[in-house]
Amino acid sequence: MMIWHKITGFIGAALLAYGSLMLGGCAESDSYAVTEGYEAGTTETSTAKLEISGMMCAHACGGKIKKELLEIPGVANASIDFESGRDLNAAEVEFDPKSVTPESLAEVVNGIADGKLYAVASVQVTHFAKEASLTQ
Repeated sequence: MMIWHKITGFIGAALLAYGSLMLGGCAESDSYAVTEGYEAGTTETSTAKLEISGMMCAHACGGKIKKELLEIPGVANASIDFESGRDLNAAEVEFDPKSVTPESLAEVVNGIADGKLYAVASVQVTHFAKEASLTQ
């Protein structure tokens, strides 16, 4: 019986420490910069690179961010660029600018877990268009 109490006590302490680490490593920020550029391409599309703080792993954190982004109507693809030890990791998102704004992409990421886990630091948008239709 004593061993069982020690085991459950250890598990409880480990869960508390993990929860503290998860919340302590998270960043909150409502401000981010959006930059946009135009490039010639073969199809008309837009991509956004969201630099994100608070990611601790590629699978759980990256998977959750990717899942939330892919649920936005107008998002065609999303991938995560994660490297352990970096302050900012990234999500690369291909989207239709007629139905999605870069700000809405950032707000979805910022809103995960009521804004307690991740913060978008910047959004770099590239609009691809056929060369003849590029805006100057």
